[in-house]
Amino acid sequence: MCKDENTSMKELLMTVERAKAFLDRWILENVHDTLPVEDEWEAIQLACRCLEEADTQGITKNELEKAAGVDLVKCMVDAQVASANARIAPLVQTSS
Repeated sequence: MCKDENTSMKELLMTVERAKAFLDRWILENVHDTLPVEDEWEAIQLACRCLEEADTQGITKNELEKAAGVDLVKCMVDAQVASANARIAPLVQTSS
């Protein structure tokens, strides 16, 4: 691998890491379990809001999706499910 390829690979990794940090923080602050879980309309709205905020920080949709490993709407659906599971888990453990 030549020096230019190493530099561009490092830049790409830094960009994706920055997008991942933004996405993780944004989800933590903005995605809450909703009923019904896996509400695609809600996920689309969340994805749009996330993109708007990411754009103000110079982060693109492509960078967010690379960081997430899936498209942004799917990422938001997954985040909704994870949020609901986190809320339900203590209730399930208590009733056992």
